[in-house]
Amino acid sequence: MGTTRNILIVNTIVGAGLAALNYIFDPTANLRNIWTYLIGNMIYSQVIGTTAALVVPRIAMRLWHRPGPQMWTLYVATLLAVSVAGTALAVVALWLCQIIPAARIVDHFMGSIRIATIITLLIGIAAFFIESLRHRGERTALELKQQQLLNERAEKLAAEARFSSLQSRLQPHFLFNTINSILALIREDPAGAELMLQRLSRLLRYALDSQQRTTVSLDEELKLVTDYLAIEQTRFGRRLRFAIDVPDDLRSWPVPPYAMQTLIENSMKYVAGARREGASLQISARRQADALLLQVSDDGDGFLLADIPQGRGLDTLIQRLHMLYQGKATLTVEPLSPGCAVTLLLPGAPV
Repeated sequence: MGTTRNILIVNTIVGAGLAALNYIFDPTANLRNIWTYLIGNMIYSQVIGTTAALVVPRIAMRLWHRPGPQMWTLYVATLLAVSVAGTALAVVALWLCQIIPAARIVDHFMGSIRIATIITLLIGIAAFFIESLRHRGERTALELKQQQLLNERAEKLAAEARFSSLQSRLQPHFLFNTINSILALIREDPAGAELMLQRLSRLLRYALDSQQRTTVSLDEELKLVTDYLAIEQTRFGRRLRFAIDVPDDLRSWPVPPYAMQTLIENSMKYVAGARREGASLQISARRQADALLLQVSDDGDGFLLADIPQGRGLDTLIQRLHMLYQGKATLTVEPLSPGCAVTLLLPGAPV
């Protein structure tokens, strides 16, 4: 029941978004035909989305263990087939609802198949990566149950498993916002849409590559952060301002994956996303004796460590740092005027 409800909710949101885009970019649109746009796009999203939800997961499970090139060829072919079949069913539904005449069925199908294919490929491929992350997290959790969780190695793997689970929960929300931004750019700025797809691809690749590593270089983390902020800046425009100040000689320093990203997501959620004026972010790094000091500051209202929700965001990061560095790494919050700064102090390498 929960899965069906989620499918209907996602399809409804996608349909409403497409209707809004069509209404905005169609010069002939007016208030009298807005319901036609809404109903038509709802039919498209529900029919194609439901078809994909019923067919794609079953096919993906059968293809999971095949060699990479063969798997991707068959998976993309499945997405294309779902797009064609779903579009055909949607056009028939539009005809049955008397939204389009019988004489325009073929023309309407040919005009709709391109955008339907793009959206199906985007969501289908992104969903595959997200499910891969979830599968890896579940497999790691199963391995942990079979081991002695009292030794040091098991504690580190437990932290990694919780981190994988957190990624799987957070990424769909960010992914949906990114897809909406790409859809908005397709017609007015195709080059910008292509650039956002490249950035999204790098983010997903980073998520996969970092799963089996305890640390990554600060330079890799900064590339992730830069792509993430560039995508968010497409959404927020001038409401999001950021600057990165990191010396080149510190970029090889090992850091936990998604450490700095977690600090930035905190500012994006509670400052940029919560205020009409957006946010200004300052990202910096410097050496302090034999440790690395990472800092993300914003111009928001600030917060206290005691107010951090358990099991999410910064709280999960604090637990990961404790596991990896055996209490030698710290996270502190310092009030500024205005705003606040969140600072990570990391030793040279995890214990």
